[in-house]
Amino acid sequence: MPSEPAPPPIDFEALDAMREGARKEGYAQGYTQGQTQGYGDGHREGYARGLEAARNEATQLQALATNFRGALGGVDDQVARALVSLALDVARQLVRSALADDPALLLPAVRELLTSEPALCGSPSLLLHPDDVALVETHLHGELAAAGWTVRADPSVARGGCIASAASGERDATLPTRWTRVVKALGRDDPWEPPHA
Repeated sequence: MPSEPAPPPIDFEALDAMREGARKEGYAQGYTQGQTQGYGDGHREGYARGLEAARNEATQLQALATNFRGALGGVDDQVARALVSLALDVARQLVRSALADDPALLLPAVRELLTSEPALCGSPSLLLHPDDVALVETHLHGELAAAGWTVRADPSVARGGCIASAASGERDATLPTRWTRVVKALGRDDPWEPPHA
């Protein structure tokens, strides 16, 4: 029987080299595949986290903007109220000063009372501050006499104002009353004598 040929000698170095090459190739493929997958997973996760953070920031900014608008509206209202109060304080002082400088400013208010409708009847009289009586009689004597009005001094009526009184009723044209009409037209209720006066 012929003898079997002896197996070729095993080249352990070649086997080790092949094994090392396969290991390196597997490692490189695994590394590339892991890097690609890790990059994709990381990108998706980072994008999702960034998107969530951006949404949270946008919500916070929206809330800040809303609060800012509300605060700004409140400041606008406060400034507007303060400006109206200041304007009324200035107007009050100007009226007082103008009446002190020119008491004849009372005359239009008296004429308005004399011509207002319905006319007062039954012994109509005009009540004035004692210091205003001579002025009114000097300038309006003819009109008062023609309408049958008498003029009476009344120290309770402040300078610059007057009250028409008759049996049929009374009409108040004192400064506080005229002031109240003006400020009510502005939607306010500031008194003629301010609380800080």
